[in-house]
Amino acid sequence: MIKLDSYDFENTAKAVYAMNPSVSEKYEDWQEFLFYMESLAYNNMGETTSLSTAGFNLTAFPVTDGRMVRASVSAYTALKYVEGLAA
Repeated sequence: MIKLDSYDFENTAKAVYAMNPSVSEKYEDWQEFLFYMESLAYNNMGETTSLSTAGFNLTAFPVTDGRMVRASVSAYTALKYVEGLAA
């Protein structure tokens, strides 16, 4: 059974939506992007331990009753965003 860390997923969706222009162009709002992230997790994290795409990373690890998946902003996305602020 796949379980998602909802706190990580929500915060990552909000951050990536704000930092990655291609995401904000493709998705109407961060909630729609969150749905995409959750869908990727449920469909792909049963066997693999990590996945990276669209400016975020998913990491899965075993828990007592299945697998927990956590989300985070990719370092590249954060760096490009910060570089854009400095310009």
